[in-house]
Amino acid sequence: METTPTCGTLSFPAEVDLSNGEAILDQALGLLDSGAPALILDLSDCTFCDSNALNVILRSQMRATELGVPMWVVLPPRGIVRRVAEVAGLPRRVAIAPDVATAREALAPVTHA
Repeated sequence: METTPTCGTLSFPAEVDLSNGEAILDQALGLLDSGAPALILDLSDCTFCDSNALNVILRSQMRATELGVPMWVVLPPRGIVRRVAEVAGLPRRVAIAPDVATAREALAPVTHA
């Protein structure tokens, strides 16, 4: 977990399932409830997930929406995690980025010259 003045970033472990899904959700909600101005859920290093990971993402999104906080999900470009997310329709429900840098750039305030 990493926090900066502009966002909180939660990196998922290599595997997300019933054994750790609730703990990851608690961390994500903790970041949101502590006042993070934005949230990035980073699944870059996640190589396996089941419905518990989707639960974490969707419940985090619901809380972020309640708080008016933007949220991005970083998904690996291919593999089972990407496939599970696509089959579940996740890209239609949350903002997806290919990497953390892209997500942070999307969250950066727009400055007008």
